[in-house]
Amino acid sequence: MKLNNGNIVDSNGKTTFVSISSFASEICNSDVCFLCTKRLDANNHNDEHVIPKWILKRFDLYNETVNLPNGSKFKYNQYVIPCCSECNSLLSTVLETPLSRIFSGDFEYFTNLLNDDICLKIYIWLALIFTKTHIMDQSLRMYLDRRIESSSIAEGVGYDWERFHHVYCLSRIPYTKASLDELCIGSFFVIPVDSRDAIKQYDYMDISFANTSGIIIGDIGIIAVFGDAGAVINQLNKTVIEKLSGSVTSMQFRELVANFACCNLHLKNAPIYSTLTDISGVNPPQIVCKLTDSKPEFDTYDPNVFGSLMDMLVGDALDGKVNVVNFREKLRSGTLSILFDSHGHIIPPNKAFQLTE
Repeated sequence: MKLNNGNIVDSNGKTTFVSISSFASEICNSDVCFLCTKRLDANNHNDEHVIPKWILKRFDLYNETVNLPNGSKFKYNQYVIPCCSECNSLLSTVLETPLSRIFSGDFEYFTNLLNDDICLKIYIWLALIFTKTHIMDQSLRMYLDRRIESSSIAEGVGYDWERFHHVYCLSRIPYTKASLDELCIGSFFVIPVDSRDAIKQYDYMDISFANTSGIIIGDIGIIAVFGDAGAVINQLNKTVIEKLSGSVTSMQFRELVANFACCNLHLKNAPIYSTLTDISGVNPPQIVCKLTDSKPEFDTYDPNVFGSLMDMLVGDALDGKVNVVNFREKLRSGTLSILFDSHGHIIPPNKAFQLTE
């Protein structure tokens, strides 16, 4: 049955599809479970940690802070969004518990466990974290000074909920049990990380306007792009990925995230995604992908796009730590790299602060 808000509910009462308008106006603005859409009350309300509790525990992050898009900080132990008790338990069973075991060892242990099913589970998990961070931003003030009339961070930054909708549909798969066309899985990349330049062996970053996220857990680095049908990683294979050998530092990993995000922002003909539902509730929904052209096309490379991403991802962390005149200005122009030297060769981790122009 299709509801007035565009949502589709099957004969079992399960919301198998959440419309774009409902996602923006209800899921991100109301006291409902973000996963199943049920109204929350004192009997079923629970809090879903944006960053999973097993990560907070492993890296002692409960009293640490996450950096928000408005420049403020927020404690991890309070970084939660509304969820019903049933869905909270579901996410723990389907994703968090098994993934905490997969990430419990080093990079070799992790890669030995990887198969198609686990890669898919990690990809959906990253879509879930991406979705939760942006729903959270809708509940926080853009300006902390209460004397200033303020919108939410999401409104202040100008989030495009329609652009996030496919990622949200992916994040609901533990609940909907939706099947995926092969092309519904975007770019997914794994690399070992040398944490010599990091305080913690954990890092998370997402570029909302590029539907790209990256995470470091121990010595494991993972990058995911949502909604590109794999076009980005195929493009970067020619220019970036084939040059990589061995591990990168955490700052170099951030540069890799910038490369993936930049490439996705240059993609001209992104695929179109839709959800096919069975109203009877007999069959789970199916998320399908329609390519708009026979092959991906990209705009002419703009180094300023890459530069703005680099400034956002590594600018503050490296400012004052590198011997480069007009560092931030050159970083924003897209002419600096901590990943490749001036000849295009990979910079080893022990020399990663030797920026090149």
